[in-house]
Amino acid sequence: MSEILVIGSLNMDLVVATQKIPRIGETVLGSGFSTVPGGKGANQAVAAARLGAHVDMIGCVGEDLFGKELISNLKANGVGVECVKEIKDVPTGIAMIVINEGNNFIIVDPGANFEVSCEFIKQYEYKIKQSDIIVIQLEIPLETVKTAVNIAFEHRKKIILNPAPAQQLPDDILNKITLLTPNETECEILTGIRINTTDDAAKAIQYLMNKGVKQVVVTMGSKGAVYNIGNRIVNKPARKVEAVDTTAAGDSFTAALAVGMSRELDFEQSVEFANVVGSLTVTKKGAQSSLPYIDEVMEIYLANKNIY
Repeated sequence: MSEILVIGSLNMDLVVATQKIPRIGETVLGSGFSTVPGGKGANQAVAAARLGAHVDMIGCVGEDLFGKELISNLKANGVGVECVKEIKDVPTGIAMIVINEGNNFIIVDPGANFEVSCEFIKQYEYKIKQSDIIVIQLEIPLETVKTAVNIAFEHRKKIILNPAPAQQLPDDILNKITLLTPNETECEILTGIRINTTDDAAKAIQYLMNKGVKQVVVTMGSKGAVYNIGNRIVNKPARKVEAVDTTAAGDSFTAALAVGMSRELDFEQSVEFANVVGSLTVTKKGAQSSLPYIDEVMEIYLANKNIY
């Protein structure tokens, strides 16, 4: 039985660093080009597996070299790939990532990720039924997300939704979500509330709770995370590190919350754990290449609080 089932995207990330973001019509020099396995779904699956969880994934890649490499990488990280399918005549999804001064700018071509249809999800209802926690993002079609959420809800599963890339969501998705993990930008789009301060985040959390979401965590980069414990709002400061590349930081944070939930930690402990995971992720380059393993996380985490 899977502890965690991730439904979502697999991309090959094409990464380059630059000291200057080009203006329209301008060419600038970059450096350090690399291809790195990514996609928000695959990132979250690998992150959770490296943190010690039993993880399976549902998704699609193309019948090409990138697709084969992504499947091999999932296997190498201990993620179950029974429900990851190669699609003929459709390219694997790619993400073009430009890194500038520790921040990233991303353009995604979904490719085979948009072959994750409602019917495709229904084929794997048995896998949803076998799992404890379902983790979903928005790099697959929204109707597919809705179908997956409905099936998971019918089977009384815990549902974590990372609402990225940002878009508005209907109430009949939100009111079935156990845990929602937006960043500031995503939260603004979901709620219409501009997020500049932790007080703004608190107002947005209340708005989402009124929509039926049980638990919300708004990640705010260096400002930390704002979340609710019942009706109480908590601001957890970020762990201070020197950021090298923020790619996959949000994915690792969401995955760590899923692992905390699977281990039945209380939510404040889960956020502390996720803070450490996210902070380690930004100190390395790349998406999945930056995701930490459980031993290095626990060395830092247990130095501050012994909960195990």
